[in-house]
Amino acid sequence: MGDLIAKWLVVVAGIGGCAFGIVGIRDQIGLMRRGLRVDAKVVGVREHEDGDGDMHFYPIVTFTPPGGAEVQGESYARINAYTPPDTITVVYDPRRPEEFCEHPGALGFVLMVVCSVGMVLLGGWGLLT
Repeated sequence: MGDLIAKWLVVVAGIGGCAFGIVGIRDQIGLMRRGLRVDAKVVGVREHEDGDGDMHFYPIVTFTPPGGAEVQGESYARINAYTPPDTITVVYDPRRPEEFCEHPGALGFVLMVVCSVGMVLLGGWGLLT
């Protein structure tokens, strides 16, 4: 009985990963298609240490879209390459300027979908055997 539950959990987790990945792909492609580039000023960097002891860096940036109010938010950087008052280029959605990122791309979400499909197939195969 425990094996059956584990197999179903793999299938359900795979389906959830597929759904999350597809939404992420759609959002990133939308941002790449409609997004506008603007220079943003780095006003700070938030550091976060994950459970494995790895450091993650989130530059806090501010920019003003044409005809809009100032927007402030966080981006993500693998290394701490920024210090205030650096300037970086971000891509933002003109309909929702608070949604922006430095390097839009869907590759990570595509990999998530591929791995999730693998989980569904493995779990489904396990349920059939």
